[in-house]
Amino acid sequence: MAYSLQVLYAARQRSPSCVWYYIGKVGEWRDLYFYYWLIRDHEHNILVDTGVPFNKPEDFAILNKSHQYVDPVCIHPAEHVVEPAAALATAGLKPQDIHKVLISSTSSYATGNIELFTSADIYISKTGWRNVTRGDPMGLYEHRVFFPKATLEYLRGPGKKKLRLVEDEKILPGLRFWWTGVHHRGSMAVSVKTGKGLVNFADCAFVYENLEEKRPIGCLESMQEWIEVHPRLMKADLVLPFHDSRLLEKFTDGRIA
Repeated sequence: MAYSLQVLYAARQRSPSCVWYYIGKVGEWRDLYFYYWLIRDHEHNILVDTGVPFNKPEDFAILNKSHQYVDPVCIHPAEHVVEPAAALATAGLKPQDIHKVLISSTSSYATGNIELFTSADIYISKTGWRNVTRGDPMGLYEHRVFFPKATLEYLRGPGKKKLRLVEDEKILPGLRFWWTGVHHRGSMAVSVKTGKGLVNFADCAFVYENLEEKRPIGCLESMQEWIEVHPRLMKADLVLPFHDSRLLEKFTDGRIA
């Protein structure tokens, strides 16, 4: 079974190297792109991530403020946000056409619109879910950085029956979703069989240099997890960085396979 894979633009964020490259490239800034990853075959429409909570002003402000701990310019500019329905429309789909949603990271830039996908099963890292819902004992983050208020209410209420907490799961034949850590406790990788072979991508590798130079992201929680995960990520025919703007240059219309 071979799936198609396409990235759809969602948002961007101006970021210094200390975010996306570990101890190096000092003074270099890049625009990190945030994507919706669309996986399809003749029966299934699967979406990886649901975009920033742009339609929830308080939650969107909380997310931007959390990034501004790095630098005041590190926000998702409103004029460069594409909401899920608009992005999916470019692929001829609506939110209700999505059968499964995979969340790459327990952060509201990924979880921000889960409740739009009422027809979909929602797959989230069990470790990440527990980490968020049990609270932050150090008080470093507003919990709505991880899940917008309305999103968490959906997952604990009408969406609870759709929630699937996983660590290493075969979602469908040829599609696996597995825990990486490194960036967040809820960071996950996707392995998908396509016409170009096995494709891997994960929240723990932002730009091509992370993969090609074996250099982790700067905002990592665990170097040991990176050392363990990088070899597994690279065991694929094509390995993609998660936030690199060059994906849209390398692949016409974001069509990867």
